[in-house]
Amino acid sequence: MNKIQSSIYYYKEVNKYKTMKKIIPFGILALLFCMYACEQKKIIFGDASVEGGIGGRKAFELRRLADPSTGRIPLYIRSLELEFASQLPGDNQVDGLHRSAATANWQNRGPWNVGGRTRAFAMDVTNSNVLVAGSASGGMYRSTDGGISWTRTTNPAQHFSVTCLVQDTRAGHENVWYYGSGEAYGQSASGGGAYYLGYGIYKSVDSAKTWTALPSTISSSLTTFDVWGDISWDIAIDPSNLVNDVVYVAAYGSIQRSVNGGNTWTLVKGSLASPASYFTDIEITQSGVVYCTMSSDGSTTNKGIWRSTDGISYTNIMPAGFPLVYDRLKIGISPSDENQLYILGHTPGYGQPDTNFLGDVEWNSLWKYWYISGTGAGAGGQWEDRSANLPTTGGLFDKFQTQGSYDIVVKVKPNDTNVVIIGGTNLYRSTDQFKSLNQTIHIGGYLEGATLPVVDGYPSHHPDQHAVFFDPSNADIMYSSNDGGVFRTDDNTATPVVWNSLNNGYLTTQFYTCAIDHASNSNIIIGGAQDNGTWFVNSTNPLDPWVTPRGGDGSYCAIADNSGSYYFSIQNGKMMRAKVNAAGVIDSFARIDPIGAADFLFINPYVLDPNNNNIMYMAGGRNLWRNDNLAGIPYAQNWDSISTNWTKLADTTSASGVSITAVAVSKNPANRVYYGTSTRKVYRVDSANTSAARTQITALAGTVTFPVSGYVSCIAIDPANADNVIVAFSNYGVYSLFYTTDAGTTWQKIGGNLEANINGSGNGPSVRWVNILPVSNGVVYLVGTSTGLYATSQLNGPSTVLVQQVVNNIGSVVVDMIDARTTDGLVVVATHGNGIYSTYITDVNDIVSAKEIESQSIYITASPNPSIGDVLITFNQLMPDNVRLLVFDQNGSVVLFRELGMLQPGKQNYLLERGKLRAGIYYVTITNGKQKGVQKVVLL
Repeated sequence: MNKIQSSIYYYKEVNKYKTMKKIIPFGILALLFCMYACEQKKIIFGDASVEGGIGGRKAFELRRLADPSTGRIPLYIRSLELEFASQLPGDNQVDGLHRSAATANWQNRGPWNVGGRTRAFAMDVTNSNVLVAGSASGGMYRSTDGGISWTRTTNPAQHFSVTCLVQDTRAGHENVWYYGSGEAYGQSASGGGAYYLGYGIYKSVDSAKTWTALPSTISSSLTTFDVWGDISWDIAIDPSNLVNDVVYVAAYGSIQRSVNGGNTWTLVKGSLASPASYFTDIEITQSGVVYCTMSSDGSTTNKGIWRSTDGISYTNIMPAGFPLVYDRLKIGISPSDENQLYILGHTPGYGQPDTNFLGDVEWNSLWKYWYISGTGAGAGGQWEDRSANLPTTGGLFDKFQTQGSYDIVVKVKPNDTNVVIIGGTNLYRSTDQFKSLNQTIHIGGYLEGATLPVVDGYPSHHPDQHAVFFDPSNADIMYSSNDGGVFRTDDNTATPVVWNSLNNGYLTTQFYTCAIDHASNSNIIIGGAQDNGTWFVNSTNPLDPWVTPRGGDGSYCAIADNSGSYYFSIQNGKMMRAKVNAAGVIDSFARIDPIGAADFLFINPYVLDPNNNNIMYMAGGRNLWRNDNLAGIPYAQNWDSISTNWTKLADTTSASGVSITAVAVSKNPANRVYYGTSTRKVYRVDSANTSAARTQITALAGTVTFPVSGYVSCIAIDPANADNVIVAFSNYGVYSLFYTTDAGTTWQKIGGNLEANINGSGNGPSVRWVNILPVSNGVVYLVGTSTGLYATSQLNGPSTVLVQQVVNNIGSVVVDMIDARTTDGLVVVATHGNGIYSTYITDVNDIVSAKEIESQSIYITASPNPSIGDVLITFNQLMPDNVRLLVFDQNGSVVLFRELGMLQPGKQNYLLERGKLRAGIYYVTITNGKQKGVQKVVLL
């Protein structure tokens, strides 16, 4: 399934914005619909009246996250919200002695066998069993057994965006690795689309086991775009320099060079000032010759294809006849003859045109270059345009496309200069350097000949290629990473090439949604994943594989009681009702979204009535739709929308440009529906099974009012009493959580410590989901945010204290949805980057509460935090006692120990001197024999 995805990045210093568009396909057993060729073009690009002329997923994310006062997602919000969240209480602050014996045991449920979008992948040159991979929003992973199993190596509190990766392959330096962050195209960052940037270049000196951000690539100011490390396209090492540690980064607008392993950097090509080249790339030969590319939107002195023998002075070697307009240009150097290289890129209006299934034409080019002499320019180099031999045969999905610069890779086989591998949505192998068309075969991505309505993927592979490399000891062994994770073939010369998935515990899947069976103690979990369809598991064993009954972009999903039927949807509201067997295989299905519904959200909500699963309520733009009898819809294997048993409820919201964004149905009493909109308004419909009469319950006046504008991301109803309702707003810059105990007559703010300020401004996280779970001795309130999972058992208005849960596992990854079952307390959490987690909560003591933290904690503050220098540690001493201070690094190692001696009650200060402490995350721990306090400190 294809979609258009755009991302907007704002750069204050140049007062401009750049719009980026990506068509992201997916097609593993995708059950698609026959009208897509005409209908999807309108829907994917968006209705201007609804989406403001901005199409697809980017418009959806912008609406639900942008600060309404500016219309923009705040600059640097990821770094800012992580810093804010680091000051909040977390379950990692409670030791085993003070933690309740009933505390929930959280488990990552997988999918063990499903990888997420992966732009960085490499092998340790000293050990072919050591593989290192970086997910777009799931962090860094390392395998020591050739991909049989994986271990996450980024700390849960670190930035999870990984875009590029390199090892220092020089003898004696192989323990050093670097990775770049900040995905500039097709970005989902670490969660459902908050378009924040990266956080610099990370370095490992222990063979990719742990990582630390290089201070020279991050900024002490988190409010301006003043460091090139915010966006990294590629990273490279000079293997020829045996004296200095020379590292290059192809960043936004520039090529950066370090001669001391990243301690300091020099801009050697390009500029951050407008006009700056948005796309850059870099490759270095074994002899140290540097090649780089900079897109045509840069200045005349910077755009082009460049060559340098010293990394400082560059010569433009672009040939006559090269297209005038070019976006991302990838470089592929032949390992066995470094005088040969290829340039593959997106060149609008020039090269090889190809029409996608929407009818849109994309142009790409492939050029070959031979270095001959001198600077390599003019007669010193030979160019040949081989664009005409890019693959053009096949169906709608198996031609060569780069999706506007999103997925591009070109590699030459190390032991054979004739074998060239290129990748876009698909992967291809040429055995004659693309001199002709008849020596090229399709070896990955979509299945060759794939077409609507069922779009199959190449066996054990996935579309959207990002990285390819070869085993140094056997060039026939090849590895590939793409939007489906990581893969290996043992013979890249075979026809066909046979792939094996290495997604064995590579827990990087980006889920939007999750669902469980609420009527039984079933083990079944389903979830909708970005670019990866909807997945199904029927096991509590986290090592058991998940299966995908539904392709496309996984969206909302639901399971009727006792697995009577399943509901799967993809982007823009296309929904299926299916019979699914215990193995997750669809036995029969019908497409059921209503004819006449329009203006669906990209990820569009619907909900089953918990008392009667044959009734469904579905958002459809500014209208609410109700299906009165889902069981009356035959499993007709149809691909078209239907009208059967659907009613468009009158008088839902008539305002133009308003969308219904959240829908919830009550358990007790029955038949009450609450829904919220993209413009802060909330409505209640009583007797919704027979009536459409609505009551607006938006808090518009009085002591507590809703935001002036805001996107209602979730409405949570107390299953025991539908008068108790929480409304969540997901925008940055607005107050997030409101609570009513009288069905919306009055409201109170309950965002508490998740808010930086009482009016919602500041750097608090985006709230995505809320769940109210009655338990044996009270109520547990669960909140999913852009910085992880929070919980409390006590609402106290604006003073509510929410404690971060599962800090050492879920960490700061985005939590997009929570589903819970009252019968046995099963809670399932969908993260956008690390798969799905679950536990059982049946008691208020199953969560770590503020009371537990306070009962065993010494209250500690740190200022400034983050800091580029010394930090003043302040703590409260309750009684005379001997006190000790320890500082742990993020790996748990003690880096500082001080006996502070007998201290008297009162406020105490200790100056933590920066000294030789490297940039990173530290935990200051103070103990007095009876109590302990922990405070996270970030050193830049």
